[in-house]
Amino acid sequence: MEVSQRNSAALQERSQKLAAALVKRFENIVALASPDSKDYNTTANKKWQMEVETAALIRATEDILTLTRQMQELWLFGNLNTLDANDKQNVERMEQDVKAIIAAIEGLAKETL
Repeated sequence: MEVSQRNSAALQERSQKLAAALVKRFENIVALASPDSKDYNTTANKKWQMEVETAALIRATEDILTLTRQMQELWLFGNLNTLDANDKQNVERMEQDVKAIIAAIEGLAKETL
C-alpha cells in the first residue's frame, strides 16, 4: 500500500467507496429480479446480467476483505498513520495509557502466579 494511503482519511474514503459499490451491485441484482416479461430472450438477458452483477458483487466483497487484511497488516506492523505525530497531547496520553495497561497486565500476571 502506498504511503499516501496509510492515513485514516484515505482508508475511510476507500472503505466508503467499496461499501457503496457493494450496495450498488446488490441493488442492481434486486432490480433485475423483477419478472417483467415471459419472453425467453428477455429472461436469458436478465440471467446473464444477474451473473455479471453477481460476479461484480463477489469482486466488491473480495476488495473489502483485501482492504481489511491490509489494514490489519498495517496495524500489526505499525505503519498505520492514524494519529497526528505533531499532536503531543495525544502521544503523551497514549504513552500513559500504554503504561497503565502494562501495569494492569503485570498485576494480573502476579495474581495468577
